[in-house]
Amino acid sequence: MTYYRRNIDQKLLEWKDSPRRKPLLIRGARQVGKSSAVRHFAKCFKYFVEVNLERQPSIRQLFTKDIDVKRTCEDISASTGIPIVAGKTLLFIDEIQVSQEGIMSLRYFKEDYPELHVIAAGSLLEFTLQELPTFGVGRIHSLFMYPMTFDEFLYANHEEGLILLRNEAYGNQSLDQAFHDKLVEYFRTYLLVGGMPESVLA
Repeated sequence: MTYYRRNIDQKLLEWKDSPRRKPLLIRGARQVGKSSAVRHFAKCFKYFVEVNLERQPSIRQLFTKDIDVKRTCEDISASTGIPIVAGKTLLFIDEIQVSQEGIMSLRYFKEDYPELHVIAAGSLLEFTLQELPTFGVGRIHSLFMYPMTFDEFLYANHEEGLILLRNEAYGNQSLDQAFHDKLVEYFRTYLLVGGMPESVLA
């Protein structure tokens, strides 16, 4: 499937190389592109392990209140047949909102397995988080992902040059009328189509 450049891409790269990296929780509505962004980012790693706690109840059962994250990783590796090696593997836990224990376990990745790159994602997480007595304050990093911005919409339409021209226009350095008209036409289309990636693709 076609992947469109997203603003979160750069943030994920910065997170990957940060010496103070924490497990990352990507929050946002359904279908805004959270999973696609992580899968695209996973190309930076030798190994990529993706588990879905909504579709894989057997994996969900590995996340308990008394979790041993290293043992859980061994079990996930055995189940998927993909090595989980710190520094070489990206572990992606999708639809984590269905498991309070899964969300709570993220803090233990920071405490007991900080060298492993771990990303979790979920929709409607705010409702689940409200039910938790505590939520890994200081041990988990959150990123919010939203529908595509207008700039992301322009990137998806291969109009990088138009973005550059617009950004260079200021004060007396106005945008040429032809480019201005083209930009306005794209903006009208964006208002009609919206920023959901599937709609933009269609």
